Amino acid sequence: MIDERSLQALRAAMKVLHSSPDRAAQVFVLATGDNPELADAWLGRYATGERSVQVLERLASHADRLGEGLRRIQHRPADLGAHFDIDYVRMPIVDATTARLAYAAALIREQNWQGADSALFELPTTPAVGYVRSVLATATKRWPDVLVAVSNCRQWHSDPHLRRAASLQEAWAAASLGLSDRALEAVELVVNPPAEDTASGWKPSAQQGSDELTRDALFCRALVLRHRGEAEEARTVLTNIRVQWPGFERAQTALSDPTFGLQITDPQTIETRTDRWDASTETSAEERAAQESARSAQTLLADAEAELEAMVGLDEVKARIAELRHDSIARVLRQRKGLPTSPVSRHLLMVGPPGVGKTVSARVIAHIFCGLGLLRRPDVYETRRDKLFGRHVGDTENNTREQLEAGLGATVFIDEFGDLIHTGYGSGDPYGQAIISTLVPFMENHRDDMVVIAAGYPMASQRVLAANDGLRSRFATLIEYASYDPDQLIAIMEGIAAKDGDTFAPDALLSLRESFAQYYNAQITSSEGDVIRVIDGLGNGRFVRTVVEKAQLHRNSRIVSSLGLSGADLSDPELGTDLDADMLTLLTAQDVHYGHQQALPPEMRTNSARAADWLRESQERRRAQAQT
Repeated sequence: MIDERSLQALRAAMKVLHSSPDRAAQVFVLATGDNPELADAWLGRYATGERSVQVLERLASHADRLGEGLRRIQHRPADLGAHFDIDYVRMPIVDATTARLAYAAALIREQNWQGADSALFELPTTPAVGYVRSVLATATKRWPDVLVAVSNCRQWHSDPHLRRAASLQEAWAAASLGLSDRALEAVELVVNPPAEDTASGWKPSAQQGSDELTRDALFCRALVLRHRGEAEEARTVLTNIRVQWPGFERAQTALSDPTFGLQITDPQTIETRTDRWDASTETSAEERAAQESARSAQTLLADAEAELEAMVGLDEVKARIAELRHDSIARVLRQRKGLPTSPVSRHLLMVGPPGVGKTVSARVIAHIFCGLGLLRRPDVYETRRDKLFGRHVGDTENNTREQLEAGLGATVFIDEFGDLIHTGYGSGDPYGQAIISTLVPFMENHRDDMVVIAAGYPMASQRVLAANDGLRSRFATLIEYASYDPDQLIAIMEGIAAKDGDTFAPDALLSLRESFAQYYNAQITSSEGDVIRVIDGLGNGRFVRTVVEKAQLHRNSRIVSSLGLSGADLSDPELGTDLDADMLTLLTAQDVHYGHQQALPPEMRTNSARAADWLRESQERRRAQAQT
């Protein structure tokens, strides 16, 4: 309850409020001294000139009692004429909500963002509250919060001026989020208010059309148009602003500097802030992408190293790839120190038979270069002559260029490199020359943004290099591969099986060793002078992978048949729970023999002694097909 002494003080202050505001102010001070909870007196102190944050804080603290004393002496809070300004709007303080809004507005002016947010937290959803919330969000560039705060401002028919101000907040927020259409719609509501506002009795002020709201809305329109690429339209709007508001320097700045414009952001970036009120603590989309790229780079490097280490043999290859990585790291470190670092080509030539890890090595190298930041993407684009070949020479050039352009920022892997130039043409191979003529300048012009890796037999690859004087020098690194010997082939099979959770019976691989030795030792010499072993023709590592896969197929069929499970109901969850796991993972000699036979070409299955003849015939067929 308000005591009689407080009521007498309020009567005395209100009596002289207009005739002697200083005297009224003194009485209000005395009243709050006697009764610190007298909200009406705190409002009186504010109304008579004491505009401190402390006064508004006390008013807000006791705002629920605002008007309690004034009504008992036949007055209302509105009779004090108190108001506060916030951006484009002047709001009267007439009740608990507007009293707390006045305090929040003062905290915004003090840049006490968290305090203002707390003051606004439990206030009802009214147009005035929505507007003040939008001002806080605009001041801290929390643009999505602005759009939420004024989301229904187009229905604020009771206060058209407040609606115009809120629409301008919406325009800037939408513009800053790249929502240009929404921004321009909001600008239009500021510049040309809807007809229903006038119909409801609201009359535009004398300044309507020349006020700050109109000026700033037009300025927003100009920047949105500039962002959309409509430079001339933007310039026209800016020029008109300068004519109507000569003192508006921002318009002159925008006219003088064509790069002056909106700072576009996104909700995800805003949510990265470590301080929700400080835009400088954001992590930009570019920074987030760089961080993700760095994390991905580390993963790529780790995966590449693990994949390389898991490859059987290839000690010399691994050493050469390690050299490439170390050289790349050293060059980056030199550049960071400002030391002279001459540009270097990273294109590679891999020579050796098929199936010995060249494609895997290319992928590993691509991941290493990407992980070190030397390439933008880890992708490997595989191609060969038949993918580049066109119906006409011009088509071949276009196909080659398109595939190389697709590989910008990444790696292009040209398999069967020795087949790019064919020898069956009487006056040279115009299609192969078209491929090479397109490839050479592309490798040179884009050596900082792509890697070309070529792979093929040694002598055949040398013949292609000799077809163009500039091609050989484009490949800075040569990596040599050899056929897998029997021990390595067995080790690869064991590794493949282990990766699938399988094991071989102790005697399962014995019969293969002799066959593998035969495939390794039997060889022919190609027309280019390359030594080609039978195991090369079979595909080395790819061949033994097929052996394992076919052996697994036989094992699975054998188990299901022997257990009578061919017609089993797989929807039964109990099916197979009593089976020994070893039965499902063991590969027997019988399984391996089947896999071996199925992996061989039909003509070698019954007479392995013809291995060299088969190889020679297969090479001749391949050469004939290539010529056609």
